[in-house]
Amino acid sequence: MQTYHVDHLHLISPKIEDTRDWYCSVFGGNVTFEGNFKGKQVYYIDVNGFNIILIEQMPDEEPMPATIQTREGLDHFGFAVEDMEAAAEELKAKGVKFLVEPMQVRPGLKIAYVQGPDKVRIELSERT
Repeated sequence: MQTYHVDHLHLISPKIEDTRDWYCSVFGGNVTFEGNFKGKQVYYIDVNGFNIILIEQMPDEEPMPATIQTREGLDHFGFAVEDMEAAAEELKAKGVKFLVEPMQVRPGLKIAYVQGPDKVRIELSERT
């Protein structure tokens, strides 16, 4: 059987420069590629080896309305953190909105949810 691993997350954004800047400033991402696809701006952002690809909304596309509520399909993506309390303090100082404050969900696992641009839900996980 083939070996599979996560390569990237692809996000469509109506305010692509704001979204790019947010992932770079909040999570320390670095733009590794900037270009165009079918006439729309594209950015690749590396966040510690995790690739986020941003593209402007295509004129002929009508994506599902953004929501922070759980629904079918992709619910959220997550970043691992070594120290949940330190991460929460750092993100709050940057003005990041917490949807769910840090909490212990079971022994060895703390989680929190933050809201990213375009109402994307992002989980933070501390595993010990």
